[in-house]
This record gives sequence, structure tokens and C-alpha cells, in this order.
Amino acid sequence: MYYSKEELERMRKEGEERAEKLDLGRERQNQKYRAKHGDQILCVQCKHDRFEKGDALLNTRGMTFFDLDWLNESSTTLMCNRCGYLHWYGMEVTRIEE
Repeated sequence: MYYSKEELERMRKEGEERAEKLDLGRERQNQKYRAKHGDQILCVQCKHDRFEKGDALLNTRGMTFFDLDWLNESSTTLMCNRCGYLHWYGMEVTRIEE
């Protein structure tokens, strides 16, 4: 199925409007987090306590060779909102409710 340029642009705008209404991603931005052992996470660079949460795929050569990257494990990332330093966590981190 092929879409015209106008139809693709209309679908893009519609998707952006829906995302704004749902406020997607807001729960992952400017939040405080706690490590599995219970301590609050602070940036190792600037000691700030607010982060944007993300996920990263940990690719391996074998899975990439067989085009099965989606089967690899993932890692949690926290990007400092002040300096942008990227922290990687092998375990799940939990958001601190305020």
C-alpha cells in the first residue's frame, strides 16, 4: 500500500496531536529515581537529581548476524537534565513519587 505525500503529512500531524493530548513521555522526564538497593540516584558528573529515563538495546554480534537484534537484552538509561551525562543501569530503577 502506498500513501501520497499529503496523506503521510496528514497522518504525521494527526499522530503528533494525539501524542500531545496523551502527554506521552512526560512521565519519563525530569524525575527522581532510586536504585534497586534503595539509594536515590545522583548524577556522577554534577550531582543533580533529575533525569530523563530511556532504554537501550544491548546488541551482540551473534544476534546481529542472524538479524535477531530484537531478542537482545536491554538496559535502562538515565540522562541528567542539567549536564546531559548518560548513566547506564543493568537493573531496573524506580521513580521516586513526589
